[in-house]
Amino acid sequence: MIISPDSYLMEDGKYVWSIPRVTAAWDKSKAAARTALFDWPIKPDKLVLLMGVPASGKTTWLREHEDERCLYIDATFDLPWKRAPWIGMAREAGVPCTLVYFRTPLAICLERNGKRSSDRMVPEPVVQAMWNKMQGSPPVLEEGFARIDLV
Repeated sequence: MIISPDSYLMEDGKYVWSIPRVTAAWDKSKAAARTALFDWPIKPDKLVLLMGVPASGKTTWLREHEDERCLYIDATFDLPWKRAPWIGMAREAGVPCTLVYFRTPLAICLERNGKRSSDRMVPEPVVQAMWNKMQGSPPVLEEGFARIDLV
């Protein structure tokens, strides 16, 4: 199963962003993950967080590597405090949490982002700010990950 907060931001086939909508999208994503981890008759083998700036290749990678036994969260996860609740949820459910960290060069991300439709394009300063946060707070196993894969 794949959960992406972005999927909750779609309206009439377009991506509609606002702070209240983003907050609600994250709440819905967490609720969906809890359902998958705690209420399904067969729970996922592991929780996998995809971490990378917009246009780093997370969604494309996922299409090629999805394992039906895993629960994937496709988001940016640029800071440890944003990753922590998901790691805690996995721990509570008794499943390992893996992080796939996309270290795609910023120039490539900006180029790809510039080719997105206007409703999906993230402003360049926002992408750069996320990139800077990730460089200053790279993920570490001590956060509670079973493993970290670098892409």
